[in-house]
Amino acid sequence: MFVRAYLRASTEEQDAGRDRASLKQFATDQNKVIASVYLENSSASADRPELLRLLKDARKGESYWWRR
Repeated sequence: MFVRAYLRASTEEQDAGRDRASLKQFATDQNKVIASVYLENSSASADRPELLRLLKDARKGESYWWRR
């Protein structure tokens, strides 16, 4: 089974990809394969194009991880 991962930072000073290594390790520990990573740096705006892309790409029964 593979998963889709969404990593988001809420400010310009933060880096949404900072947790990518720990996410990869977690997936390995759980015997999962990360098929897609969706990175997003966004403000308080509700505009989340990468989240919408993940939801569009997802299929019924798939898992995705949300890390904020």
